[in-house]
Amino acid sequence: MKTIDNIFHFKRSAFILFVVVLFSFSCSDEFLKDELLSDTSVDFLYTTPEGLESAVVGLYTLNRQLYEDRSLNGAYPLILQAKSDLAVGVTGEVSLYSRLLWGFSLGDFGTASGINKYWVHYYKIVDRSNAIIQAAENLDGIDEDRKNQILSEAKCMRANSFFTLYRLFNNIFVNTTPTNPDNAFDKPQDKTPKEEIFTLLKSDLDFAIANLDYTTPEFGRFTQGTARHIRAKVAMWEEDWAEAAAQTDAIIESGNHSLVPTTKEVFAGDLNHSETLFTSNFERETIGGGGEHILNWNIVSESHAADGVVHSVENGGAGVGFLSLNDYVINLLNEDPNDDRKDNTYYIFEYLYNDELSLPAGKNIGDPLDLYVNHPTDQNQFMLYYRRQNPGVIKFLDENAEPTDRAHYKNIMVYRLAETYLIGAEAHMMLGEDVKALEYLNEVRNRANAESKITIDLQTILDERARELAFEGQRWFTLKRTGKLFEFLIDHMNNDNLNESYPEGNPKDILREYMQNWPIPQEQIGLLGPNYPQNDGYN
Repeated sequence: MKTIDNIFHFKRSAFILFVVVLFSFSCSDEFLKDELLSDTSVDFLYTTPEGLESAVVGLYTLNRQLYEDRSLNGAYPLILQAKSDLAVGVTGEVSLYSRLLWGFSLGDFGTASGINKYWVHYYKIVDRSNAIIQAAENLDGIDEDRKNQILSEAKCMRANSFFTLYRLFNNIFVNTTPTNPDNAFDKPQDKTPKEEIFTLLKSDLDFAIANLDYTTPEFGRFTQGTARHIRAKVAMWEEDWAEAAAQTDAIIESGNHSLVPTTKEVFAGDLNHSETLFTSNFERETIGGGGEHILNWNIVSESHAADGVVHSVENGGAGVGFLSLNDYVINLLNEDPNDDRKDNTYYIFEYLYNDELSLPAGKNIGDPLDLYVNHPTDQNQFMLYYRRQNPGVIKFLDENAEPTDRAHYKNIMVYRLAETYLIGAEAHMMLGEDVKALEYLNEVRNRANAESKITIDLQTILDERARELAFEGQRWFTLKRTGKLFEFLIDHMNNDNLNESYPEGNPKDILREYMQNWPIPQEQIGLLGPNYPQNDGYN
């Protein structure tokens, strides 16, 4: 059990870190104009409209930090993808989460590091959001529209963080009062009931929906579309199909968002287009931007290690192939030969020979790399295949980066309209409105040149979500919500030949149903009340 001094130090350190990050990375000229770093104080942040607006900018920078954390070769932001049914963990730190060597018990390093990171990260955002909300509500003399804009963005950020914490950890506590000297020693004694959590989520998001516009002058801010999208996801967790359908319909019919015409355009450039609902910005001179990440490097194969291949953007840039697409999602993408999501738009299925100097005999420039075979039992063969030739994900590729650079300034897509359509399809299907459900599903499929479906059920929707949204951080949540997580992991996690090769054993033999809730890390249990409940299975 941590001492009171430890608790106070933890909370105080988190607050100090926020202030440092806020003024190191905030880049809004309007909000921070003429404010010298040495003259800026916490008092300014929470007692003036300009200060509160600056604090909101800091939330976006803080939110980005999980993605840019390069600890353990950038494993942390990919943990959800690694633990899904669509990934194959080949090697490197992130693969240890796929293999269930890390992040499945209280005693392992992956829980103490990466899983703990998520708990700390989102509660830090909650605490800073609480401070902004409290200050804005108590501030006199501020224009009402300006106040509501500040409150809406902070409440949307708080709701998104609590929603993420609940879906990951289940046994969470809700606190809407910011840390201060009077409550720094308080410890939550019990988890917050689900009903209370969802009441706050809906209240925060409904306020944001009522007060945010669909458009924003600064790309990367929360908008009404973002708030409605998250509100629809919340409704799906409550099985409130009518609310989810209403929210998705409102976004789609608003005229402010539309699917971009081709899959090639979805992840191109800075992502500032009609399909985007929310990004985490890394591009400089954008709200919360200015950092870098190595997501692409982790999830694109190391094709340049093969004879006849050198680094190129066309081959996915620099890659190491620690984590990649497994056979399950590859087969789903190959079901329709015209589906172009695998044609260097979302995913890269072929790496091309492009180096005359090392070209193998009988090969030509532009031919697909075909030196390796995904052998069912020969570990030497299939490991070379996975590392150098297995299909990869290029949703985080910075097309303007040097092909040899592993660090990219590419904005990261968090929420987009294609998912809105697929949420709407599921909600309408659950309401017995199959015609509308198929319309929404086929909008997504047809954009990828895939043939329309004529019948619909939950499996059809989950398959389409796999094709469209793989590695965007949504899959694990969706399977947990629908009660399919354990079943789909047992059926599809990693690939059979790799599962059988792991020295610690096949992860399918290690997996238990209780693992759908992440363990609350021991460090956090020590900071909570003496009777605070750990998730079942981890005691």
